Amino acid sequence: MAEAKVPDRGVVLTKKEYTRGEIRKKVVLLAWPAIVEMFLMTFKQIVDTAMVGRLGEEAVAAVGLAMSPMFLFMGFFAAIGVGSTALVARFIGAGDREGANRAGHQSLLLSVGSAIVISVLLYFFARNIIIFMGAEPDVIPLGTVYMRTVSVGLVFLSSTFIMSAVLRGAGDTRSPMRVNAVANVANVVLNFFLIFESRTIMLGELSLFVPGAGLGVMGAALGTVIARSLGGVAIMMILFKGRSVVHLQFSRIFDLDFDLIRRIIRVGIPAAVERMVMSSGQVMFNRIVASLGTTAFAAHHLAIVAESISYMPGFGFSMAATTLVGQGLGAKDPDLSEKCARETWRLGTMVMSFMGVIFFFFPHYFMRFLTHEVEVIALGIMCLRIVAIAQPPFATALIFAGGLRGAGDTKFPMYATIIGVWIIRLSLSMFLGIYMGLGLMGIWIAMAIDLYMRGILFYLRFRAGAWKTIKV
Repeated sequence: MAEAKVPDRGVVLTKKEYTRGEIRKKVVLLAWPAIVEMFLMTFKQIVDTAMVGRLGEEAVAAVGLAMSPMFLFMGFFAAIGVGSTALVARFIGAGDREGANRAGHQSLLLSVGSAIVISVLLYFFARNIIIFMGAEPDVIPLGTVYMRTVSVGLVFLSSTFIMSAVLRGAGDTRSPMRVNAVANVANVVLNFFLIFESRTIMLGELSLFVPGAGLGVMGAALGTVIARSLGGVAIMMILFKGRSVVHLQFSRIFDLDFDLIRRIIRVGIPAAVERMVMSSGQVMFNRIVASLGTTAFAAHHLAIVAESISYMPGFGFSMAATTLVGQGLGAKDPDLSEKCARETWRLGTMVMSFMGVIFFFFPHYFMRFLTHEVEVIALGIMCLRIVAIAQPPFATALIFAGGLRGAGDTKFPMYATIIGVWIIRLSLSMFLGIYMGLGLMGIWIAMAIDLYMRGILFYLRFRAGAWKTIKV
């Protein structure tokens, strides 16, 4: 059977024999745009954090405490995204472009509806949420302002997030890369002018005046809202103007297909629960860290930002695994799906293991870029060296979880996350970090143990092969 070409956007899998080299080529074709996208997103996050870091540790803590519960609510977006990717990938693998288009329309409806509800909740309960997170008095007003401002742009954020998932399911990872690249660059530029006050920069003998709004933490939030709004508009233009394999039409926006909505939700609900379990676990995890004081929390937050340089490529390979497994099953070739997932795992593990080596031997470069606080730098270096040794199992968990989601097996990742985060990470964090008095070191050791356990669980689940018979 001839291989079906995705118009202007790479290739999709069909039922045929592929060599390992051909499979690796497809993995790279799908993964590299996602990896570039994740790197740009990480770079944006690092630069943003460095900018906020210049405002002081209270500002860093405020942004970190505000983002943690927001990720909890964004589990709804993740659910729709996972369900959409799985269904679109199956339709594309089966050669049913019309089915992929229908799934895209239903995904858009779900994304906008859920974003409106979540944004209202975050705006009106922002202060209560920040207080619940255990923020110190001088952090509460900053965290409240940040959360309320970002909540205003959630409709655009959800649209970009979920419709990017639709395109990735169709094998188009380049369009999301381009859209998010522009949005991330815009975010950095906007933050530069919105966070800081007007100032004069000396370039040798040349005096350069740089205007600035001086909005501080609110400026960082506004930069995010404006940039994500641009991204949301751009992704809609791609889909509605027929520039990718999935083509949406304004006349069909409100054509409800309850069967497709049910299928998206059925696949997505366990993913939503998983995301909420992970995010709520992160909320409790951060509350444990916050009990150690603002300095420890700032170091923890900055180390997480630095570590994202390694796990963002892992997410890129995970996205590739999701698409390839889903398309292979749509083409009625589960063995091909397995070969693709294993090749993705090999490549992704090599990349993340290399980054682990960098974190272990050169952590000070990352921390000094993010902050000038000496005590924060020292604690962050310790955290990065601990997590460096957990990069291979972290890669295993990310990539095989992506493969399982592509097959529609979203329940097992949910169970594994409950075990890893709530049973292992949180209990060991309290025991090692608080009861044993190891502080931030004990808490990060607990996180590393969680990553090892989940890596083992996901590897065993994928190898068992029950995902090959799941219907979505």
